[in-house]
Formats: sequence, structure tokens, C-alpha cells
Amino acid sequence: MLDAIGRVRNLTVSYQHLFLGYEIRDTATHESGVGEWPHLSAITIYIENGHNQDLTITIRGNKERTVMGSVELVSAFTVSAGTSVSYTLAPETTGWLPYIYVTAKAATAPTTGEINVTIITIEKEA
Repeated sequence: MLDAIGRVRNLTVSYQHLFLGYEIRDTATHESGVGEWPHLSAITIYIENGHNQDLTITIRGNKERTVMGSVELVSAFTVSAGTSVSYTLAPETTGWLPYIYVTAKAATAPTTGEINVTIITIEKEA
């Protein structure tokens, strides 16, 4: 259960928005902002596709805070129009890189909606 400042018991929940209210109106590949994966613990990427078209998403990582030279951490997957999904990354299964971002691409250009992508981390209090 969360308390008033977003803590789960003795844990602190943190949010980083990679896409926030981002409208896609073409079929180009769109790159989000770059977020941090600060600790060697699992993180969750929460994706809300409010568009009227499906989106193909990739989750990428890098050793530096840039998209240049990044590598794919998770194979491309589809988020259906009007749905939300979450994907949890764990160093044991996906590997670990300190910086994370996503790409989003529509096969048919959306005419309405937006995408939100959030990194969710939980940290133990010191």
C-alpha cells in the first residue's frame, strides 16, 4: 500500500516519463527521451497507447545518455490501440545498461490519441 508520498512500506517508488502525451501522426520511428536505470534491480516500463492504431515498441539501452550506439534489450512487440501494457526488465534476463529509452512506430498513421511511457523503479530507503 502506498503512503502519502509514494512509498510502499519502506520502499520509495520513482517515475521517469519517457513519452508523456506524445502524439504520433505518421509511420516514422519515434524515439523517446532517455531515462536512467540506476540500480542493478528490476524496473518496469509502463506503456499506454491512447492512439487509434497499434504501435510497435522496442526497449533499448545504452552505456551513455544518448540514443546513438544503443542496443535492443527487448525484441519489438505490439501494443494494441487503446491498451496499456507493462514490461519488467531484470538484469538477470535482459542484461543491464544505465540508460533506457523506447521507440514507437505505427504501421498506419494514427489520427487521434497519444502515447505515455513511464519507467517505474522501487528503491529501499536508506
